[in-house]
Amino acid sequence: MRLLSDYFFHYEKVLTDVDHDRLLYLCDTFQFEEVKKPEGEFYNLDGYRYQVALEPVHGEIYDLVHKAVMRTMPKVYRDFGDLLPKDYDKYSGYWLCKYPENGFLSSHSDSDGDATSLTLSYHINDNYEGGELCFWKDTYLHNVANSMHVYPSNLLYPHEVKPVTKGIRYSVIAWFGNQKGETWSI
Repeated sequence: MRLLSDYFFHYEKVLTDVDHDRLLYLCDTFQFEEVKKPEGEFYNLDGYRYQVALEPVHGEIYDLVHKAVMRTMPKVYRDFGDLLPKDYDKYSGYWLCKYPENGFLSSHSDSDGDATSLTLSYHINDNYEGGELCFWKDTYLHNVANSMHVYPSNLLYPHEVKPVTKGIRYSVIAWFGNQKGETWSI
């Protein structure tokens, strides 16, 4: 019998060291707008983080994030196998998140997608303390720089980002599906 945690997949070294170092530099120098609390009533979220929807006009930072996702998706299809549709054609966009000290995101589930949606969480750095991605209040995923966690986007996977106690945490979040979102193709 499979457990829900069997559907967590973790991929390390999704970019080359050179590309990853460049992405980290670009994150450190990116001009984020002011910190905003999460909006919308769907999730009833609380949190403290910077976030921006990356677009092709963001240039190199967008290109490197897209490259990381493109290098990971064949592994996602391999590991989820027949549980996924042949090709995802919708996505949420790439959301670059910056969690300063005391930054966090309250418990929620990514349950507004379609039935086969997946969440990709790309951990850009790990030179901070706290800020763990935690499921079910007691299952922590390792924060490893240049790695991606992938898991189903549904109410069975409630998760949160614990408060960052030292440093800055950078991540990129994206959701992939077949019915909702922007057009995306490999």
